[in-house]
Amino acid sequence: MVKGLKAIDELKVNLIQAQWLVHHGTLSGSEDEMIQGLADLVGMSYLLARRLGFDFSRLDRMLLQRLDSLKITDEMCLEKQWGDLSLLLSYLAPED
Repeated sequence: MVKGLKAIDELKVNLIQAQWLVHHGTLSGSEDEMIQGLADLVGMSYLLARRLGFDFSRLDRMLLQRLDSLKITDEMCLEKQWGDLSLLLSYLAPED
């Protein structure tokens, strides 16, 4: 149990570090830092979900639900201005 808690804490720290990397990359104009930080955020989120007892597929389903909700409310105008949410949803769940 203690090892599990330690892993969870380490993953949470890694998420914060990844967020910092994205922030630093945007300030410095470093594409490498930005994309590395974004990849780390995604990967660490999946690993943390697993350590917290969730299946990857459950996280996937929740992500799709959240994106659908964001598309409907479009509070950041990402859909209206650029169609980002539709593009991401079609990438994550193609309707072949």
